[in-house]
Amino acid sequence: MGVGDFELNISLPHAATADSAHLLGDGTTVYPSDGASSNAVVPAAGGVQLLSVIESSEAPENYSYDLTIPHGHRLEATTDGGAQIVDEQGRVKVEFEAAWAQDAAGVAVPTHYSVEGNTLTQVVNHKGMENVSYPIVADPLPVIVFVVTGLALVAVAALALGVGAWIVLSWWNTCQAKGKYPELSTKNGFTARCVK
Repeated sequence: MGVGDFELNISLPHAATADSAHLLGDGTTVYPSDGASSNAVVPAAGGVQLLSVIESSEAPENYSYDLTIPHGHRLEATTDGGAQIVDEQGRVKVEFEAAWAQDAAGVAVPTHYSVEGNTLTQVVNHKGMENVSYPIVADPLPVIVFVVTGLALVAVAALALGVGAWIVLSWWNTCQAKGKYPELSTKNGFTARCVK
């Protein structure tokens, strides 16, 4: 996933034990496994949705996503249960909303993130639960945060965020009138604000 000069690569958990990828008609790529869990990459507006599918109680509880991020950036946990990648100035570049997981009956399964270096691990505590309906789906949803610092980046931001260029341009004009830059995000669909 890339936006402007920021490039983020995310490896899938337990990829070494996965079978070859299968592309479905809706664009979803499934990585089945002989193990007790598998992965899917689902196209979404402005990016992709990464899913870990926990197929049985034999599946592990830790799902580690190794991130390749630009030099000088760091991955850190947030107080709301999510995580974020910040640049050298402390500006948020990517947010991961609080971890979630639910079983086949729609019941929430306890889950949280742990961060170590450039590895984001989603811990899904399914083994101690009673009456779990497998499969369980867990999703570390990355949210793109993009600060438009130049008019030339309007088209790049619009493409990366999956919104019309006129929306980005409108925010550019509004924020520039205040002596600020637009910060655009895919959080909750699409959000925007003016920042210095």
